[in-house]
Amino acid sequence: MLEKAVQAAEILQGFIHVTRFLDEAQKGVVEDVLKECVQAANREVDDELFGKDRSLPDSECEKEPTVKDKLAPSWARHLGKLKHAVAFACIQRRLAEKFPNNFTVEPRYRKDEFTRDVMLTDRRAGSLRPDIVIHFTRNATRIQCIYDLKFPCGYEVGNPWNTDVVRQMKSYAGLGGQCKPALVTPQFGVDRR
Repeated sequence: MLEKAVQAAEILQGFIHVTRFLDEAQKGVVEDVLKECVQAANREVDDELFGKDRSLPDSECEKEPTVKDKLAPSWARHLGKLKHAVAFACIQRRLAEKFPNNFTVEPRYRKDEFTRDVMLTDRRAGSLRPDIVIHFTRNATRIQCIYDLKFPCGYEVGNPWNTDVVRQMKSYAGLGGQCKPALVTPQFGVDRR
């Protein structure tokens, strides 16, 4: 009899765990992980390419990278891709330990033309692909919060909220969610405007 009661309690606990959003404290843990991973990725890539505590000079950011395996036509974009990859690996590893069913890295979304429901898609045209989404347990289309990682190039730390970024965040807001989409940068952490 006691064994059946324990099994029933475990099933109920499993059901409760499977059907919910993260609470505010858990969301805070996620945001701390995002900040830490973005800062670590920024430092790690810069240190590896330019030396400890050094970065690319601002004047080089729009020039072609002088590396064998170019990921993009400019240093700014090349470094962004490298830093995103390192940050994503860190985020995947750390969030999978705590919230394996409540986050997705680079999901691609679109709205259904008729119902306007948010759907996952593999179509590029007309879709959006935020960097990190926390969502209802095991349901990536029930969005809780959207985060986009931004890495500056060079030493200059300007305002990351340029016109393109504001437009991007507005488009992410159109996907819904419980909080405003946020940028995550090495300098400013999680930033919502």
